[in-house]
Amino acid sequence: MSTSLYSTIELLERYELESEIIMVDYNPPADKPLLKDILQLNGSRKFVSVRFIEVPNSVHSSYPQSDKMPMNNMVARNAGIRRARGEFILSTGVDVVFSADMIAFFAQRTLERNISYRTSRIDVSRCVSAYVQDVDKLMESCRNNIIDIHFNTNPGTFEDTDLPALHTNNCGDFQLLHRDVWTELCGYPEIDLIGTHADTILSYMAWLYGAKEKVLKEPFYHIDHPARWLKPVYTHVLRNFRALYAQLGEEVMALKDEYYALAKKASEMSGEQSEIETKGIGILSKDEYTNIIKEMANGARELNYNTQEWGLENIFLVEYSYGITDERA
Repeated sequence: MSTSLYSTIELLERYELESEIIMVDYNPPADKPLLKDILQLNGSRKFVSVRFIEVPNSVHSSYPQSDKMPMNNMVARNAGIRRARGEFILSTGVDVVFSADMIAFFAQRTLERNISYRTSRIDVSRCVSAYVQDVDKLMESCRNNIIDIHFNTNPGTFEDTDLPALHTNNCGDFQLLHRDVWTELCGYPEIDLIGTHADTILSYMAWLYGAKEKVLKEPFYHIDHPARWLKPVYTHVLRNFRALYAQLGEEVMALKDEYYALAKKASEMSGEQSEIETKGIGILSKDEYTNIIKEMANGARELNYNTQEWGLENIFLVEYSYGITDERA
């Protein structure tokens, strides 16, 4: 978390990009410090403000299965998006590292209102966090410790529809839209506690609204950690497939179905359970989220999945703001 926050601030300052970073401190434990106290903001800032928004346990405990998982992912994201002040809002996580090239692209100020911006997530080893105090060494370490690249391995159309197969591979780590589009769509669908596939649904909501997808080429890193909803052996098999895709290109796509079938079979044979299976938490199945997208496409369901109270609009949330510390000349 600190690696992500500190490196992002330093790069935004370096490229003199006026911006704000919103950290949603969701359901903070009563016996531990708040994020604002853990992530100490030292040094001067001329272009970046940081806001910590607290969502208390009284809110989280109102959701089904709240005792099984400490965070309602999409509600937390929407709380931040709803309160963001920027013209363009990027929804991401606390385990990511922006490349200098990506921030330089943002600093060109060429983003367009009717574009949904995506990128291919690059997983890197956790060892990169050793360079939290030196962003240039951090960039070098990320380039030298790549584990996986999450390309769009779903070309063509979406299921049996005329919709394009959008780049939804781990899309929740990087979804950048104009604030008006976020508002019109009422944020991420607040479906269940985990929010699995809600990011995929959001991608298609944006496309159907008129914000066409653009996949950026600038590197965007993600510090590796186990996924809550995937079994380790499943991840291992698909990483091998993506490694082959990176080396050999489109000719490997002929093996895609075989690799996915092998990953599923290996998961069944291993007897392993994912974290959410262990805790008995229900998530959207592929058929369920596919049907939601199809219903939106054919007009049987509204694009804005949530009500106008999305993002905890009617709930007062405590905020701690750390503004610009140095006036610019």
